[in-house]
Formats: sequence, C-alpha cells, structure tokens
Amino acid sequence: MRIGIEGRTLQAERYGVARYLANILRHMVEIDHKDEFIVYLSEPIEPLDFAAPNLSFKVIKLPSFLPSLAWRHLYLPWIMRKDGIQLHFSPSYFLPLFRWCPAVVVVHDITFRVHPEWFSRDRRFLFDGIFWSKVKKAERIVTVSEHSKRDIVRVLGVDPSRVVVIAEAADERFQPVKNEKMLEEIRLKFKLEEGFVLTVGAIHTRRNLERLIQAMSILYKRWGLHPMLVIVGTPAPFTPKVDIEGTAERCGLKGRVVHLSYVSEEDLLLLYNACKVFAYPSLYEGFGLPVIEAMACGKAVACSRATSLPEVAGEAALYFDPEDLEEMAESIGKLLVDDNLREKLGGAALERASGFSWRRAAEETLEVFKDVMGWENRWKEQK
Repeated sequence: MRIGIEGRTLQAERYGVARYLANILRHMVEIDHKDEFIVYLSEPIEPLDFAAPNLSFKVIKLPSFLPSLAWRHLYLPWIMRKDGIQLHFSPSYFLPLFRWCPAVVVVHDITFRVHPEWFSRDRRFLFDGIFWSKVKKAERIVTVSEHSKRDIVRVLGVDPSRVVVIAEAADERFQPVKNEKMLEEIRLKFKLEEGFVLTVGAIHTRRNLERLIQAMSILYKRWGLHPMLVIVGTPAPFTPKVDIEGTAERCGLKGRVVHLSYVSEEDLLLLYNACKVFAYPSLYEGFGLPVIEAMACGKAVACSRATSLPEVAGEAALYFDPEDLEEMAESIGKLLVDDNLREKLGGAALERASGFSWRRAAEETLEVFKDVMGWENRWKEQK
C-alpha cells in the first residue's frame, strides 16, 4: 500500500502537530516495513533524525499562478493520483476539497469551532463551512482524547463509530536529567534563576497566559514567593495578540517573566528538568502534550482542570480552575513551598507518563489504516 502524508507542518518550528507527525511517523516505519510512506511538502525541510527504506519525502512546488490554498485542495490530490497513492493521511485537521482515494484525518481538537472568538477573523473561514464538510466525510477521524471525540461527535455531527481515540505520548528523549552541571548551564544560557516556574506551548489565547502572569503576581504580593516565570512558545499566527510583556509590567513583574520563543529539543529537555514547577493553565486542550513531557521528566505539575487535561494527567497533577486566579496561585504556591508534595507528585508524574507510548499510538494508527483499506472497494463504489 502507498500512503501519502501531508507533511507541511514539518517545514516550520516543530511544536504541536509537527511533533505529533514526527513521532508517529518514526514508529510507523519501524513497525511497518511492507507499506510505502510518501511525505508531501511544499518546501525542503531540515532532515528528521530517522530514516527508512520505505519512507520518502517529495517537495511539490505550487505553480506561481495558483493561490496558496490550491496546494492542498487541488495540486496535492492531483500529484497523489499521479503517484498512485492508495490512502491519504492528514495529521493536521484538513483534507482537500477534491480527493480520489480513502482518507484518515487527525483532528487534535475543535477549539476553533467551540471558541471561534479565540481566532483572528481573517483565519476563521479556514475552520468553517466547506472545509469541514470534507473532514466529516473522511473514512476515519483520529483524535487524541475522549474529550475531543465527544466534541467532534457533538459539534460536527460525526458518527461516533468513525472517530478513533489514539493518545499522544512524550518523546523518549524527555526523561529526568540528574546532571547538575547541565542544569546550571541551561539556566546560565537563558539567564534564569533557580526555582523558576515553567510553561510550554504555542502562544495562543486559549493558553491563558495573561491569567498565569496575574496569578504569579499574587504569589509575589501575598505569598512572598518570587520565582521567575519562563514561557516557552512561538506566537500562533491565527490568534489575537497575547500581551505577555504588557501584562507582566502591569502586574509589577517586569524582568521576572521570561519569554523564550523557539528553543531546541535539547534545550527544552533541560528546561523541563531545571524548573521547580511546571504550570499549565490552558482553557482548552485536545490533549496537552507539554503536560506529559514535563511529567516524563519527573516534574510536579500544577494544571488546569479544563477539557482533556484531567483525562491526560490523571491523579498526578495538582488542579485548579483556569479562571480563578486565587486557586491557580495557591496550586502553584503549594508546589513551590511543599517539598514533600512536590516530590510525591513528581514520582506520580513519572509513572503516569510511562503509560503513554508513541509506539502504541503508531500501532493503533496503522490498524486504522488497515481497517479503512478493507473498505476500499465500498469507497470506490460510492464514488
């Protein structure tokens, strides 16, 4: 079987969907030596750190006279047809308006349908109407949590039997680092003090970062705690501006909130390990991968109890209402001052993270492919 994969998320900084695709692809080609995987790109990429004889990358340039939307919706399916692709796998929400073979699409969450106000007006049309009509017709929709499945079924009106939950996991590189010299070097590199609070993720309205900064100011003023807050993430291009610097200044935390845009995987590993507490105040998540990455490093997590996050973190996190500044501050503060609680949750976090596996996710995804291809003849008849 020839499987065509839209891989353009790999062309950008590798957060979110790009990390999902890299991890799932790594394990799929380790498991499946029989099928052929072709990843389609519009620009060359930095090579991934793995290869396989049955994995190839194909750059297809869009003719200059066509608009950018035509790459996915017209040009890609045409090239896939010429290449004899038998199954189209999209790891990033969308399918072409025109396609000629069965498809599996990954819908990580439907934030854009549940909370359109969190997205800039000029991008909302991408997440609505005709585009979603094609996603709803995919042979299978894969999502990453039971919460996301419920939303997809409820909001998009998809038959539950066509939505498959396959959980994400932390990359194997995320693990405890005990080398104090390395941890000191990462603090020096970014000019960070010991005992900082860390949060990670694309800078987006739903990540609730302005409230997190306000909660940190409560720790300063009422708890007498003065940790730095380190925010790692690149601003998302499709959301209203999140005012990190302005909020920090208004809260009297100028110089105490550090925003690092893109960092390497190696630096991210060390930042997870060097922090004292990992905080995740998100208002809406399909999964919440940074939570599991921090847990895999043995870090105590203070986490929003919204949407999928309790499903992911289980009993290995200290939860708070993401809209309650006092409760958020209290949860983070408890972990900062209570060494026993922090150690207990750190141990529970390691155990929780070990229950998630990219290899298992790849195995389950390949089973979805096989299931879909068993219906190939029926798909052709319907067309």
